[in-house]
Amino acid sequence: VAGFNLGRYEKATARADGATVETYATAGVERNFPKRTEQVVLPPAPTLTPGRSQTVVVTQPPPSPARNAQAVADSAARALDFYVHKFGPFPYETLQLTQMPGPLSQGWPGLIFLSSFAFLTKEEKPGMHLDAADTVLSEQITAHETAHQWWGDLVFWRGYRDQWISEGLANYCSMMLLESENPAAFKIVMQKYREALLQKNKQGAMLKDAGPATLGVRLSSSEFPDGYDAISYGRGTWLFHMLRHMLNDARPNAKGAPSQSDTEPFILALRRLRERYAGRPVTTREMLQVFAEDLPPSLRYEGRKSLDWFYESWVNGTALPRIELQGVKLAAKGNSLAVSGTV
Repeated sequence: VAGFNLGRYEKATARADGATVETYATAGVERNFPKRTEQVVLPPAPTLTPGRSQTVVVTQPPPSPARNAQAVADSAARALDFYVHKFGPFPYETLQLTQMPGPLSQGWPGLIFLSSFAFLTKEEKPGMHLDAADTVLSEQITAHETAHQWWGDLVFWRGYRDQWISEGLANYCSMMLLESENPAAFKIVMQKYREALLQKNKQGAMLKDAGPATLGVRLSSSEFPDGYDAISYGRGTWLFHMLRHMLNDARPNAKGAPSQSDTEPFILALRRLRERYAGRPVTTREMLQVFAEDLPPSLRYEGRKSLDWFYESWVNGTALPRIELQGVKLAAKGNSLAVSGTV
């Protein structure tokens, strides 16, 4: 593997569907890991005269990514299996993940430079002082970067206005995996994304107003330094979530249908997207055209199989959906209570 694994790196291997996952990690390249200290009460030393116990502060050794290399390899293999089952074969024979110092990760076809912080275990993360949502997200780094092997590497974006597809779709795929394993954690993260868009800067402007996802890197500015990340990742994830549930809810047999079915319209559309644009760039409109091919009548505008309305209202817009309940009436009916209102 070219990159940061020259030296005393440990190698861990895992098998996934049709591919080998290799992880390389070392102990001594990360200087910014959280340090753990704890107080230990020592009993009095055995002497002829009674003594007092002594409290000392013990600093634990820093985390070692090399110790956790196998867990990271297993995590990537589990994510790869999930994606293969949903979107089609893994595009390459081997997926190699090599530790990179710092908080950022970066992926290329068959190769992921994975942040040292992705190697931390749950027990090693308290020193980072993360809230519940960020703790969950820190555990999704490997799944997110693995999803980029399909969305970003195999199928890539045409121009900066389409860049949100790569981050939004890769992130949502990792969220689908999370939802299948821990629905409660999935809801915590999605709520965090929504709340982030409502945060105000010093001038009182909400972060969502930095612009639509189609502005790409231009979303970040002196007024909204975090604009790109919040909208490309957060809003982008919500856009795919909206699209998925719109398509699913419009099915004739939607009631009672499993939410993670391999035959749901969203998954079938992603498979078509992969097949048609493998090794090619895709634009936002081309992607939406793929989703619109089996568009049910209830989602059509003026009878046309088109998601132009979704593009103009949500992808190229900044609004957030909001549900209000009005005119609530309570009526007693025997031993029960009937509630009516307008949503």
